[in-house]
Amino acid sequence: MVTKKVLTTRFNYSMPTEEFKKIMPAVAPKFSEIPGCCWKIWLINEDQRETGGVYLFESDAVLAQFLNSALFASVANNPAFSNLQTHTFSVAEAASIITGAPLMKMGV
Repeated sequence: MVTKKVLTTRFNYSMPTEEFKKIMPAVAPKFSEIPGCCWKIWLINEDQRETGGVYLFESDAVLAQFLNSALFASVANNPAFSNLQTHTFSVAEAASIITGAPLMKMGV
């Protein structure tokens, strides 16, 4: 059985918050096309100028593929971003299903 994987990202941004909030929906379509990614939740803490995401991937292999992609590199190497942190987790599916976690691709 293939276990779904969660990736969390967290980093600081240096541009004005309103500008950053306009950029997010403009680049979101690129993130919706990540192979093997079920969904991404976008995070922002305006007071701390922090942002990040929570992603659900179909497998460890597609998560690794994303971490080695040009799209991920474009975030990691962006001069407007700093202090990038990533963490990966396996999903405890049985308990997650009980608590209503969306473990499938949204809209499918």
